Amino acid sequence: MNILGLVLARGGSKEVPRKNLLKLGNKTLVDLAIQSANESKLLTRTIFSTDDDEILDIAIKAGAYAPFIRPAKFAQDNSSTFSVVKHAVEWLEINEKWITDIVVILQPTTPFRRGSHIDAAIEILLKQDADAVITVKKPDYPPHWMVEMDLNHKLTNLIQGGNRFLRRQETPEVYQPAGLVYAFKYNLLSSMDTLLPFGDTRGLVVSESEAINIDTLMHYELAKIYYKKN
Repeated sequence: MNILGLVLARGGSKEVPRKNLLKLGNKTLVDLAIQSANESKLLTRTIFSTDDDEILDIAIKAGAYAPFIRPAKFAQDNSSTFSVVKHAVEWLEINEKWITDIVVILQPTTPFRRGSHIDAAIEILLKQDADAVITVKKPDYPPHWMVEMDLNHKLTNLIQGGNRFLRRQETPEVYQPAGLVYAFKYNLLSSMDTLLPFGDTRGLVVSESEAINIDTLMHYELAKIYYKKN
């Protein structure tokens, strides 16, 4: 069983420029992603995919296996994650005759992932014979209380009847995807068009702090606070 860890780190980002090179302590988000992969006991190997020379140099210095620069056509704002995954997997197959059974996507923007998260997701995937496993967390706000607003500012419940719940603890227990780990059987790639649940997808629950995903500067400030405390 060949289990591939795949660290994806594009150079461009709109909300926070060069966000994969942000630092927590003296380590970049790229360093921390590679560190989590190295901590895993179940990944067979890990490969690093980027379109950026500076990020590539940092990854190699951190000990990552980064044998190529990602082609520009797979590094656009509208490039799908799955085209990037397919490129990396096919590169290994063509150049090293290495066949991938399971892919585990690791994003640098979730810096509080540990090797134990990776291994727990892989164990669920294998033991349950699931199609995929993703990390999830409890939502910041119950979706049953969310509303939609039309052009006339009229509000309606997002979930019909959701306003019948008067207290948060009365709402059904739900989870939202967290970006720490996405593990899936590679032979299912052709039937996938999203990282969100598909087929027989199982969830690995992580804490709100572990699930911090750096998409904005506010998220980065929050991550720095949590990093200092831990």
